[in-house]
This record gives sequence, C-alpha cells and structure tokens, in this order.
Amino acid sequence: MSSEEQGAEPRTDEHHNVLDEQEERPTTDKPEVTDEHREKAKEMHKPYEEDRPTTKMPGTGGAVAGTAVNDWIDDDGNPKFSEGEKDTKQG
Repeated sequence: MSSEEQGAEPRTDEHHNVLDEQEERPTTDKPEVTDEHREKAKEMHKPYEEDRPTTKMPGTGGAVAGTAVNDWIDDDGNPKFSEGEKDTKQG
C-alpha cells in the first residue's frame, strides 16, 4: 500500500503502535514580525471595530448580552421581534 493510498494517518497495530516510518517533512523558518506587519494588521482590523454599547437581553439575567442585542430590543428595553401575543390587557 502506498502512502497516498493509506491517507494521512499511519498504520498502527492493535496496541496503537505505529507500524510505518513517518516521512520527515522539511521545516521552514518562522518569518520575523515587524512593526510594518503590526501596522498592516491594525489597518485590516479596523472594519471589525464597533463603538456600539453592549446590552443585556431583558429576562435572561445577563445570559444573553452583546452588541447584537441592541438590534433586538427597542429603546424601552422590550424585544422587537416577539413571536408571542402582545399584551392586550386593558386596565
């Protein structure tokens, strides 16, 4: 059986001992991170930055919170997208 036919995992015996010799892979040197790289990373990250406040979803005790919650509740803190019936009590 060729190494292409056996897949990524080596053959093992019933005690999980490797039967095949592992191919040595050439190592590559890690590139040095420069200030230029860091600046480019900062520029790439800018579209993902948000200045929106984090809000807690009412009734969850803080278990559901985040910036996306702001889109789910109105200015009074009530859910915008409720599937249940609206409160129709008159008093």
